[in-house]
Amino acid sequence: MIKKQFYMGFAGFLGFMSIRYFYSDNLLYLYFLGFFAFFANFIIGKISGSKADERYIEDKKIALAFIGQFAIIELFIIWCATMVVRNIDFIGVLISLSYAITLNVYAVKLYMLEEK
Repeated sequence: MIKKQFYMGFAGFLGFMSIRYFYSDNLLYLYFLGFFAFFANFIIGKISGSKADERYIEDKKIALAFIGQFAIIELFIIWCATMVVRNIDFIGVLISLSYAITLNVYAVKLYMLEEK
């Protein structure tokens, strides 16, 4: 069954707290970028239908396969960045950002597959 939790998308607005980085130059404020992952609930909530039929299950498998390849590319980029920049806070920010990007790309891919 498709669980639609549209209201959870509003937690994504907490990601805008990362703007405080520009006032304080504290890299730890950029961890709030991970909250942008909740915006995926807005996209998944727009998918029409309330039951997981065969088409939805196939589209979900295709979207997960795409995200698997995408995540491998993200991990390679993070690994390369850790070789260049040896700052643990910067690595944490990259992980937080990749988490948000991965979930939002999954939601967009699933939405595109469902609506075609």
